[in-house]
Amino acid sequence: MSDIIVGLDIGTSNLRAVIGEYSEDGSLLITGVGTAPSTGLRAGLIVNIESTMTSIKAAFEAAEMMAGREVQSCITAVGGSQIESLTSKGLVAVTAKSKSSREINGEDIERVLEASRAVNIPLDRHILHVIPRSYIVDGQGGIKDPLNMLGVRLESEVCIITSSRTSTENLLRCVSRAGYTVDNVMLKTLASAQAVVSEEEKELGSIVIDLGGGTTDVLVLAEGSPLCAVSIPVGGNLVSNDIALVRGISLDTAEKLKKTSGCCWEGLVSEDDEVIIPGIGGNPPQVLSRLDICKIIQPRIEEIFAMVRQKLPEQVKKQRLSGSVVLAGGGALMSGIAELAAKEFKTENIRIAQPGNYGGPVEIYRSPEFATVTGLLVSNTIAMKEKKADASIRQGTHRSHSTQGSVLRVIGEWFREFF
Repeated sequence: MSDIIVGLDIGTSNLRAVIGEYSEDGSLLITGVGTAPSTGLRAGLIVNIESTMTSIKAAFEAAEMMAGREVQSCITAVGGSQIESLTSKGLVAVTAKSKSSREINGEDIERVLEASRAVNIPLDRHILHVIPRSYIVDGQGGIKDPLNMLGVRLESEVCIITSSRTSTENLLRCVSRAGYTVDNVMLKTLASAQAVVSEEEKELGSIVIDLGGGTTDVLVLAEGSPLCAVSIPVGGNLVSNDIALVRGISLDTAEKLKKTSGCCWEGLVSEDDEVIIPGIGGNPPQVLSRLDICKIIQPRIEEIFAMVRQKLPEQVKKQRLSGSVVLAGGGALMSGIAELAAKEFKTENIRIAQPGNYGGPVEIYRSPEFATVTGLLVSNTIAMKEKKADASIRQGTHRSHSTQGSVLRVIGEWFREFF
């Protein structure tokens, strides 16, 4: 196991790089954190390679300076409108018809997962993840791990995540031109879920909502694994634009106003609360009521949550989700966001994402806006431990093939094929 790991989250508004190191017992320690403004993306997609490359360098340099280490490679994440999900099934025979049932082994599980990949997708798209949800052995469903079970026929139910080839190539090119290589690429909401959603919440059924600057990405989890992933092309930048248009101020001023004094729940704002903003073109400063600003912000956030509900497929609406709605991304820092989400999703199980404590010189990464980049490190750490455990067990009589291991092992499959 390498002693260093780097995560990179390329967002519409900001880029975040986090450097982690492994201790002797394999535990993760975060030693460097770097951020940089993002100027080359729009709605989660790269529109200017040079600007994005410059931002990547700035984020890495800040993280390297804090960690006192130089890095050459990283794990990164993708999201936005380039992401689509679908469900699929695979079926393989464990034994021939003339033979009796036998124990299902790891090769059988690999074969049935490969069979589930046989779906018709456009040529401009590529499979990013094939994530097992459950298995069926001789008609018996709801099985999480069929390893060593007796059977004749094995079926799988999987969630397939696809991404745009062109968009992903542009992302890889930006990182490469910045002087780094990409070891792996992962769905950003899946990474966030690994960092901030508990196993109990995954089993009960939860929704991860990443409120970014240009997009809002959503991952639905049920029965311990992802059910679907969706994205809507609006985010916090649209809120800033609304404030700028309504109040007649610059977009930069509106963005600062949103971050420092913005609130999206009127119940938390007093009519006497006021904010002073500088005038434009030599005009005197303006005095604005926080309540008036809230009345601009709240309808837009309500609209975003409504679009999320509408975008979720029917299979999700029929699924009983009794876990949590977990709010991640920079938008989750806004005052009143949890109260508004509780109203819109009609549940009290709302919480703001907070990655775990992995030590280090600062704890800035324990914030919802760092959920994705921290999750990249956590996911890779789990996958490395699973791989090491599998190698150890293969020296014995059986090979381990747990559901969690399957989910994490398939994370990198597409990358090897892509090139």
